[in-house]
Amino acid sequence: MTTPFSGSNTTHYYVSEVTPGITPTSPVWTTLRNTGGIPALTKDALISNELNGSRETTSVRTGGKQVQGEFAVELSQSSQDELIINAMTTSWVAGVSQTGVGITVNNAAKTFTRSSGSFVSDGVLVGDLIYFEDLTGNNAKPFTVTAVTALVITGGAITITLTGEVVTTDYATADKAGTGSLCKSVSVLTWFKGKCGTTDKYLITTGLEFTGFSFEVAVNAQITGSFPFIARDQNVLSAPPSGSTYNTELTTRPYAGVDGKILVENAVQALFTTATITNDNAASAQFELGSDSTSFVERGNATNTISVSAFMADTVLLERFINETETGFNVIVAGVDGAMSFSMPKTFITAATPEVGGPTSITQTVEATATGTSLQSSIVVQRLTY
Repeated sequence: MTTPFSGSNTTHYYVSEVTPGITPTSPVWTTLRNTGGIPALTKDALISNELNGSRETTSVRTGGKQVQGEFAVELSQSSQDELIINAMTTSWVAGVSQTGVGITVNNAAKTFTRSSGSFVSDGVLVGDLIYFEDLTGNNAKPFTVTAVTALVITGGAITITLTGEVVTTDYATADKAGTGSLCKSVSVLTWFKGKCGTTDKYLITTGLEFTGFSFEVAVNAQITGSFPFIARDQNVLSAPPSGSTYNTELTTRPYAGVDGKILVENAVQALFTTATITNDNAASAQFELGSDSTSFVERGNATNTISVSAFMADTVLLERFINETETGFNVIVAGVDGAMSFSMPKTFITAATPEVGGPTSITQTVEATATGTSLQSSIVVQRLTY
């Protein structure tokens, strides 16, 4: 008696491709951490309209292979880094770091002053996510730089209580990624693990491009998200590609709502309950004559949006919507293994809707779309590992 494959016994792996659609020789696979999803192959049914006097369909053909879907994820440190830059067709730009820097913390002013050297010369910028490794307590938690001079960094949006101290410490700023135009694709190996007599099977999906992402930060929940994708081809294998090896699986813990905060114009917001960040690249599969698989993935303009919900305690965002005021949003999550931020420095609010559902608190939903130029990405993603 055979037993069906199960989601709990199925693993997805990915490896970056050098040539789109071609799995590298002796691939080194990385586990694609996910909570659901699979590359699904479809074909258009080409039904004959031939008339033969019988009212029967005379023939059926199928069109080119279309492989699409999305992986659902729980956002965790380092686990989705390659997926994010694949979706944005870009690469991570390394942050700056220094060792043995004398730092004086002024808890009232929220400043970090060095005894020598220069933050400016090191390359620290306003908006950077920064972490002082050897400080103590709340002082060691990452924060966003709101002002920087040669000797002084200010964390104006810090809401936790700092402690005055003088320490020699290492520090690092986060790696950054913005909208790019690189060629990014992966091969995905899906391993259906057999049990109780069922034989293992494998799917190899090639030329897979993540076409965007979405993350939701909510109270009392892990941060969840999804990565839609389009791929060029898919085939069934009885064994992994020759020479396959596997990286050690990451075990970083998921981010949660308690790790998150929302900044509007560099000011931390109170009473916010959800934030959803979405990156959409208007991607579509394209075909050519003589080929039974997708020829390439077409991408349009990147559209980056944010939607937030909050208990309504003022009319600031409503007024910015009415007046078409340019507004910066930043979502920061600082967890147990690292920190990330999703910044949209220039957005325009496209909806600000108060909701009254009875005698309880009035809520408000706000939606905004980011703008950018060739010099300024509409979204900047940062990653920082402790």
